[in-house]
Amino acid sequence: MRHDRLLSALAAWDLPLEHAEPLHGGWNSITWLVSSRTGDRYVAKLADTDSAAAYLSGLRVAARAQSRGLTSGAPVPLVGGRLVAELEEGVLALLEYVPGRTPDTASPQDLRRMGALLARAHRVLGDDADDLGEQHRWPWPWVRACLRDLDMPEHLRRAVTEVMQEAREAAPLLRAGVVHGDPGPDSFRLSEHSPDLDGLIDWGAVLQAPLLYDLACAAVLTRDTPQALRHLLGGYRTVDPSIARDLEHLDLFVRVRWMANALYFTDRIARGVLRGSGGPAANEEGLAEAYAGMRALPAHIRVPPEYG
Repeated sequence: MRHDRLLSALAAWDLPLEHAEPLHGGWNSITWLVSSRTGDRYVAKLADTDSAAAYLSGLRVAARAQSRGLTSGAPVPLVGGRLVAELEEGVLALLEYVPGRTPDTASPQDLRRMGALLARAHRVLGDDADDLGEQHRWPWPWVRACLRDLDMPEHLRRAVTEVMQEAREAAPLLRAGVVHGDPGPDSFRLSEHSPDLDGLIDWGAVLQAPLLYDLACAAVLTRDTPQALRHLLGGYRTVDPSIARDLEHLDLFVRVRWMANALYFTDRIARGVLRGSGGPAANEEGLAEAYAGMRALPAHIRVPPEYG
């Protein structure tokens, strides 16, 4: 989207916005850092129309989290209260800018702050799934829809079915709630002033699920850092020691995360989506890695012995 076209669309917010700078990354959306004549900063985020329902769920959850004291990059409502502007290019939201830095995954202290913030988010949001569409409430009708509608090899379909069945059988033993759904390092903003001001942003993958799912996602998304999971769990337990009762099922939910990745890449391949990737080969490689993750867990993202 051209700069002038973006600023024209942002006029719907009736704010003195004057400049937008593209931000890097983004597999599922396009983002800009937006500044105003008064010095305030925001983030503009454009999502595909096909993912509008999930995007709106995430915006509503972020607003609820912010209202309960968690820094979340909440949406700024348009005049009239709507959260998005519907454009030819997709759906556009204006988000509060969250200052801070991305965690250093080589730092045990930063990893513990990530874990503690994730536990705070779970505590704040609880299990109120009213902001979510039915497809994204447990036990995830969207998985059944993918199995029904997506063209995939039989071995992949069988693996997805088996992993999801195991998760549904284990879920009654576990605490559930509204989870972020994609808590990688880039979704955390660590405050230079106080951990109490740390922020959790990018809520476009929000779900209702066993709380373990977010920890499993974090384990997968920090898998290149030895000992990362140990420090994440340590930070989480400083806020919520009772998570220890659920951790015997964490390995299963790591496989569930890989299952979600497998469906994600299968859908991208089917629709020819290349945004954020290195081309078609990156989608195929992502799918192959996800399938391998469903079948056998690397030792470094298993539950550490002291938490087992």
